[in-house]
Amino acid sequence: MSAWKNIKKASIGWIKGYAQKVGGVTNSSDSGHFTPQNSSYWIFVGLFFLCFAANRFFFSTASKTEYLGSLTKQIKKPIAKELREDLVYQKLSDLLDDLENFEQLDQLRPFLPLRPEILDSVPSTVPLFREHYVLSSSYGNRRHPVHRVTKKHFGVDLAAEKDTPIYCTAAGRVAHIENNPNGHGVHVIISHAYGFSTLYGHMESVVVTKGEALDAHDFIGTVGSTGISTGPHLHYEVIKDGQRVDPAPSFNLKYEVYSNLKSD
Repeated sequence: MSAWKNIKKASIGWIKGYAQKVGGVTNSSDSGHFTPQNSSYWIFVGLFFLCFAANRFFFSTASKTEYLGSLTKQIKKPIAKELREDLVYQKLSDLLDDLENFEQLDQLRPFLPLRPEILDSVPSTVPLFREHYVLSSSYGNRRHPVHRVTKKHFGVDLAAEKDTPIYCTAAGRVAHIENNPNGHGVHVIISHAYGFSTLYGHMESVVVTKGEALDAHDFIGTVGSTGISTGPHLHYEVIKDGQRVDPAPSFNLKYEVYSNLKSD
């Protein structure tokens, strides 16, 4: 410390001497203000640069290459698993929100195995056990079996024996229950996430109530032939953002995703 004091004392003395010389050679006699003509001005300037140099010399340290490298590695570290899963779930949610029909499923398929549980909230199965039905009428234009005119069929008909159990194809809430003799007869509408709804028509019985919350594959009633119908069957519709879409491409969606996970 004594060496530093000596250096400091010598430096201040040198600055004072230099300042007096500078102040003495100025043409102005205004030495009463803090101006370049006042020796105090130059003492202040000298002390400022002396302190600045001392601070750089004694206290600053250059950034080491390995430290900068570690910062770079931290930035490139993989995202934590929980956050990555949240990002995948968010990506899937965004895609499902924007989905217009099931023909656009190709953009979702690469992500579905990462978060397959999201399919519990999306119509992605058949509402009847596979061995219990036969597809008797597809989505699209057809000749109506009762009215005998060509018109668009906005769902699919699954022919099955009377009282065959019906299951909801996704988690949701019962939005509507009605008996319309001139249409779908006894039918149930269930609302789901991402703008989806499903309709189950020509039912014999209903075991759910309006407003009831349902899990995927919950039992909701049985197959019948109520309303305009030529025999026992389930008329099934999927509605996306108010538009009825072909439900057939969704029938094997969940089955395919989970089957691929098992095989992996």
